[in-house]
Amino acid sequence: MTSINKFSKILILSDSDLYGGASIAGYNLHQSLRANGFQSFMIVNNKISNDPTVIQKENSAKKKWIRNLIEGTWNFPFSYRLGILARKMNLNFNEWYNSSLIERYNVKPSNFFPVLKFKPDIIHFNTGGGSNIFDIRDIKILSHYSKVVFSLHDLWILSKPPPLVSYKNIQHAINYKFHQINQSKINFIAHSKWVYNNFLQVKETQGSPIGHIKYSININKFKSRDKAQIRKKLKIPKNVFVIMTTAVGILSNPFKDFKTLYNAYIKILHEQKNFLLIVVGDKESNLESRKFSKKFIFTNPSPQSEELIEYYSCADLYIQSSNIETWGLAISEALSCGLPVIASSVGAIPEQIKGFHRGNTNDPFNFYSINKANGLLFEKNNKESLYEMIMWMFLNKDKMKLLGKNARSFAKKELDINNSVYKYIDYYNSL
Repeated sequence: MTSINKFSKILILSDSDLYGGASIAGYNLHQSLRANGFQSFMIVNNKISNDPTVIQKENSAKKKWIRNLIEGTWNFPFSYRLGILARKMNLNFNEWYNSSLIERYNVKPSNFFPVLKFKPDIIHFNTGGGSNIFDIRDIKILSHYSKVVFSLHDLWILSKPPPLVSYKNIQHAINYKFHQINQSKINFIAHSKWVYNNFLQVKETQGSPIGHIKYSININKFKSRDKAQIRKKLKIPKNVFVIMTTAVGILSNPFKDFKTLYNAYIKILHEQKNFLLIVVGDKESNLESRKFSKKFIFTNPSPQSEELIEYYSCADLYIQSSNIETWGLAISEALSCGLPVIASSVGAIPEQIKGFHRGNTNDPFNFYSINKANGLLFEKNNKESLYEMIMWMFLNKDKMKLLGKNARSFAKKELDINNSVYKYIDYYNSL
């Protein structure tokens, strides 16, 4: 624990407080800092909680920027070039302004200078690329007034144009972005080793200071409730094998690859009766056939709500079938609730799941490894492998329960926000 603090007031800038894993991670940090006596505040684009220390950002700056851009009075050196791009892409002004192509490279002015009224010692940008909460120039300017920390939840801020984008105008914007980063006093934090290692490979930012503090959650909140009682409340029979998965917009988000899980699950339903899949993140779906409609629950409870924790608590197994994950906060929540996890071996997921790819044996574990493992990893998009691992869990319930016990132990040791908050405090003090 840090004995001497060089700071007292932290301002966290985030897209939201409770929408999406990155925002929730920032809000977890915010709450923990305040619990430890620091003046932490959040400014967000999309406020969901009732927390008075979270402030909804004023959006009037957007209209002002549009007016100034049209009148030609805003000092935005590449706006003209982007305007040419818009015309080449046959986009009208509104389409151009809201284009994800532009958003994801963080070149939209956001007029964030009012944050200075808080006189923060630390300004912590807690957002990924494609954000409307800040412009890269805001970071540069604010870094000369306060210590600036930037959470790397993903690599969008460091991304280059996709291969299909050949417009020189976009490349100009990217070059401008890296120039601004290199001219700023930014202290990066990677929240997974995967992101950290990828950051080191970006030549445009080599030499920029970066630390590594893994994601964490409130393990005292995310812990299993009485399964029998909750199943009775939700009208789920005791003998049903319940699988759970969750993500924001899970059915439409291609990065979450719900299709692979869906196909593996349908195969199971042709062989087994007592299965139920709880899909958290969307309320409705046309994916399930009439034949199996009662084998699905589609729901969308509030993040960090008691309802969400009840769904974790009534489940036997958690599955994350993503194509890519820079961490996977839902996996952390599931582990903390004592659920064994089957997940694709992509991105940073192997940093949480201590398991093995299924080999050629009937048992994916030996006696030694299962006493440390908390789940299984499968190759992404491989519905057959996922099917086999689900069935292994179903047929080996005693071993599955051991994995669940290991999951909770791992969360206590590695994922507790009450421990990691001191790592943030030390990092802030080192600046």
